[in-house]
Amino acid sequence: MTDHWNAIRKHWELLGPPLRPPAQVVEAYNRELDLAGSHVVMLGVTPELAGLGASLTAVDESRDMIAGIWPGDTERRKAVRGDWFDLPFPDASVEALIGDGCLSVIGAADLRRKLLASIARALKADGRAGIRLYALPEMRDEPRDVRELAMAGGVSTFHDLKWRVAMTAIGDAPDHTIPVAGILEQFDRIFPDRAELSARTGWEMPVIGTIDVYKNSPAIYSFAPVSALIEEAKAFFDDVRVASTGNYGLAERCPLLVLRSARSQRQIG
Repeated sequence: MTDHWNAIRKHWELLGPPLRPPAQVVEAYNRELDLAGSHVVMLGVTPELAGLGASLTAVDESRDMIAGIWPGDTERRKAVRGDWFDLPFPDASVEALIGDGCLSVIGAADLRRKLLASIARALKADGRAGIRLYALPEMRDEPRDVRELAMAGGVSTFHDLKWRVAMTAIGDAPDHTIPVAGILEQFDRIFPDRAELSARTGWEMPVIGTIDVYKNSPAIYSFAPVSALIEEAKAFFDDVRVASTGNYGLAERCPLLVLRSARSQRQIG
């Protein structure tokens, strides 16, 4: 997995929405979680979110991501190496927690539940968490429809297209997982001529080429429907809802999962 995230780091500046959160997403975190006066814990080192809260601690296990993506420690923010599944904070000590796409990048359902349990353990009784989702639509796209939409100029960014392609490749696995190498394979089946895609959309070839970081990667992503993710979260939180994150491309599949009222350790363990 280290090689996977190092490759992502090297191409970070070529990425865009919905992978990187636009200003509307930053506003949604603030609006839904009331972060202005809080110390915020962030899963990952997403630079667009580094200014949230009165202060912020980012947690990432990857030295490469911290070194290459994090905008730097200041008096108000810092990044630490740590395990999301065993957050480096005492029980019931975290006011607010955020994460961008983190339920997708960890893969299988058992790992999603393990992460939700870790968040519930760390949050104060009146704490709250917000995780932006990459969610499979209830009505799945057909690959040919995704191709037609892209070639007609109906997809906002290449990274919007990449997630649409990925979601067409989700099989019948109950945890909605896909090896990221499978996303690349599906993309090459749907768009065998990248020069044609570039000419029709105006996307530059280096941007389209960012999908090649998935080649031979051991990483496994998941794109579960919102309904499934809500049910998983309800095992650990009393108050679970989703909120809109804006109207950027694919925003309808990227809502904010808002979690409050962590249950007792006895109940979750």
